[in-house]
Amino acid sequence: MRVQKHSVFSFLALLWFVASSLVDVLFPKEIYLSPELYETFYPNDVINLFLGGVALLLSTLKTVRKSKFFLPFRSGMLLFILYNAIASAYANTNGLDIVLLLLAIAAVLTLVEAEEYQNLLTLGFFPVHAKRYASLLILMAGLFILRAALQLFGKEASPGVKGVSLADVLLCTLWLANGIGFLRNAAKCFIAAFICYIHGSLLFLSLLLFFILQPLLLGTAFPFVDFVVIAMMSTAFFIPLALLAKEMQQLP
Repeated sequence: MRVQKHSVFSFLALLWFVASSLVDVLFPKEIYLSPELYETFYPNDVINLFLGGVALLLSTLKTVRKSKFFLPFRSGMLLFILYNAIASAYANTNGLDIVLLLLAIAAVLTLVEAEEYQNLLTLGFFPVHAKRYASLLILMAGLFILRAALQLFGKEASPGVKGVSLADVLLCTLWLANGIGFLRNAAKCFIAAFICYIHGSLLFLSLLLFFILQPLLLGTAFPFVDFVVIAMMSTAFFIPLALLAKEMQQLP
């Protein structure tokens, strides 16, 4: 059986993501050289270890790999890995983060050019309310880019905040481009927009878990207001993702 390049790089990126998260969780004092970086990234490492471990386990199951959702969700997970790699490499550069960043970039690039992905683009699927989904993706991308740009160029922003902001600007620009493409040609750009909704849902899920774990791991107060606000904002991704997945499930 022929082994595809994108499958190799995707597996290596996911495996390295889990391994590097485990190292960060086990040796946080050696990895994070300031309290700010520790408070910003340590709870996130625990979350990444959990989500990455689940994704790695699922990717070994034959029934999962045969699902029509496998490639889109793997693509969304790779964007999630790339997002975390950009933030970590900028804020707390070390060898593990640099290797993860390179693997994530290689995985995304080889996936986009893969025949399996190109075949998905030819499905010609036109979802109901496509313009609404596209407009919502464009709106959320614009809000995230604006907020991140203000933080990125703010003089008082910490390295951790700037790292996350840089990741927001780069990845949300992808949301914006795919949202515009989805608005102009829904049939051709559906898969790309669907992957962006998967990626956004993973980010919101990660942030909600961050708010829950932060008091347990760092002894801080539970940010109730922030949790409620983000939970409400997350519906802008969770609900469209569920509806689009339901429509995609009906495809032959």
